[in-house]
Amino acid sequence: MRRFQFTDDEYNKLSAVTGFPAIDLQKLDALGLLANDVAVRMVLEYEYQTQRKATKALPKLVLQAIANKYGLSPQKVRGFLFHRKQPVYYCSKCRKEISRSEHKKFDGLCENCAIDSIKL
Repeated sequence: MRRFQFTDDEYNKLSAVTGFPAIDLQKLDALGLLANDVAVRMVLEYEYQTQRKATKALPKLVLQAIANKYGLSPQKVRGFLFHRKQPVYYCSKCRKEISRSEHKKFDGLCENCAIDSIKL
């Protein structure tokens, strides 16, 4: 995803959500230290919740209005708002990142640690 360019309005919304002053958020973003996708998700969630409380519009219409405002597709806005993050699994012995199937198959161990644990 290309970097989202925040306006002063979005920095103020992000400030309301995080509790950090907007000027500090602008400085962090200018240095590239602000996680862009997380910040966009927070702004869109704030916008969605605010509009849902303020209007009696259907969620579909609120999503479309947000998509129009930010120049995104409704599917992308829906993805930002309702996407579930996949859990990350780590080997309990060596702390290497492993897949879900490997985690289940070897009781929380990576394949190398599972091989090492076999007593011959």
